[in-house]
Amino acid sequence: MIIDSLMQISKLRTFFILLICSFSSIGQVLEFSSMLKSAPTPALIVEGSDTISPPFTDDFSYASNKPSSALWQDDKVWINDEMAAFQKSIGVATFDGFNEYGFAYKENALGSDSIADVLTSNFLNLLGLTDVYLSFQIQEGGRGELPSNADSIVVEFWSPITSDWMQVWGLKGTESASAFKSVIIPVQGLNYLNNGFRFRFAAYGARAGAYDIWNLDYVQLDKDRNPSDTIITEPSMARAHPLIMGSGIYTSWPWWVSNASNVSNRPSSLEFTYRRNGFIPPGGWSLNLGQFRWEENGALIQQVTTVPVITNVQHNQDQTFIINVPVGALNNLTGPTTVDTKVWFDGTAAGTRSNDTVHGALTLDNYLAMDDGSAERAYAVQNVLGGRVAQKFKVVGLGSNDSLKGVRFNFVDAGLDYKSTFRIAIWAPSDSLNVPGSLLYISDSLYKPNKGYYKGDWIPYELDSSISLKSYSDVWIGYVCTSSDPMYLGLDVTRDLPGSLPRFYGDGFNWYESLEAGVIMMRPYFNYSPADMSLMDLSSGFNVFPNPSYGSLRITGPLAEYTIMDLAGDVIRNGIIEKRTTLELHGLRAGMYIIVLKTQKETSVFKWMKL
Repeated sequence: MIIDSLMQISKLRTFFILLICSFSSIGQVLEFSSMLKSAPTPALIVEGSDTISPPFTDDFSYASNKPSSALWQDDKVWINDEMAAFQKSIGVATFDGFNEYGFAYKENALGSDSIADVLTSNFLNLLGLTDVYLSFQIQEGGRGELPSNADSIVVEFWSPITSDWMQVWGLKGTESASAFKSVIIPVQGLNYLNNGFRFRFAAYGARAGAYDIWNLDYVQLDKDRNPSDTIITEPSMARAHPLIMGSGIYTSWPWWVSNASNVSNRPSSLEFTYRRNGFIPPGGWSLNLGQFRWEENGALIQQVTTVPVITNVQHNQDQTFIINVPVGALNNLTGPTTVDTKVWFDGTAAGTRSNDTVHGALTLDNYLAMDDGSAERAYAVQNVLGGRVAQKFKVVGLGSNDSLKGVRFNFVDAGLDYKSTFRIAIWAPSDSLNVPGSLLYISDSLYKPNKGYYKGDWIPYELDSSISLKSYSDVWIGYVCTSSDPMYLGLDVTRDLPGSLPRFYGDGFNWYESLEAGVIMMRPYFNYSPADMSLMDLSSGFNVFPNPSYGSLRITGPLAEYTIMDLAGDVIRNGIIEKRTTLELHGLRAGMYIIVLKTQKETSVFKWMKL
């Protein structure tokens, strides 16, 4: 007898939400997911003015996933649209247990709470100002893990007179999801109303990953305010650009398939969400909604700037408008294609104009995807040797280029070390049930899960040999672990699996349908190897190969100093290369490393994968 239940495990027990399936023959197979944020792209260091003057305003509506260096001194928080719920405009700053590189502050520390993410303003000159207030909007949890009453977020002021920080506000977790709440704090006294004032937000919680989530928005500090000055009054885009897809299954599909194919998912229109925030002005705001620009591989397909003027008084609620996809879009493609879109409104506007515009992107290459490219949680199977996961894919309609070459995986940091290896497996459909059937293929190669370096890194894993799928309309693609240690795959919880394409997990004997909501970050690719299979940034004058490799690494190029670092920034080895140098690095742990090559004229950076 199989018993399904969903339980919330306390933070001391690893925060995981476990779906327990009990059976007498081999014990328990545990399917679980954990809150996650993948690694953000490192920000450029920008040198700017030492002190700024009010007004200080940030609604985090810029394209970067790092805070603006013009306003903030550090970049540990994550700017995103994935973690917030009920947001009033695009972009929030998320506080969690990851550092600025997107990795846990401390691995294997799920039960210890201390200071985690911090966001510190640049120095401000408040000398001679009156009625100065700091306001912001804060949300507990959002789409992330809810903070407990042992977790908190605080605001502290820095005094240039006493040279210390003082806590002026704080909020404890309640383990209850909430909308954004407005907070306003006075800045008073000569200790603070001076040149060199700073403020900061600091979150206290688990430092082992994306736990104890707080979302921050609409930070404003200015003079001549009052305690009731918390109303946001402006029109804004309220959600990120929707995925460029129709009503079908896939968020990306091979470029060579016909738009009439079962796997193609070309949209005919896209829906956008905006808001008219704040007080209703006389007659309402007149907005030119639905202006857009559509490009494919840099070539303009269509731009529309003449649109209807929409005026209404439906304030403080989500509203939508529709854009029709250009007739000439995504037709007669001759190779991999990248779509870039820009959608905006203008007219009667107040406040921040950057949140009146959203950008979208779609890449059609050689793979199938059901995710949106961003993992909010981590997914794994544990407590069983040979744990396996199988996702059903519809492959009829791929045409003659249906040979499966490999699978891209997005492995993520869940605050624990990876210890397992895995094999890639393919199963035929069952003869009668919607479950994996007979095994078609399992790799001889053992693969090591790798988290990559940049946000959302997709690591391609090549099959030992290509597998033709032309005999099947659907297949099951997945992996088999070689130990009982879990490995963590990204889970996109904003996307729902269609009922016709379920996911199963299990041991070597039984399959169980997954009840965890969301899509695992796994993309099978076909016909040819990815262009980024080498995982290397090409730079003039240097060549680093083979990549990936088991330890022998050759570097060719001009005379240069080399430095090899791990993802934590620790230097592993350094020295000199001249024309052609072979490095033997077999003793390093499997994983991603950074190679910096420096000449008198330039510095080049490469990523190298140690197998």
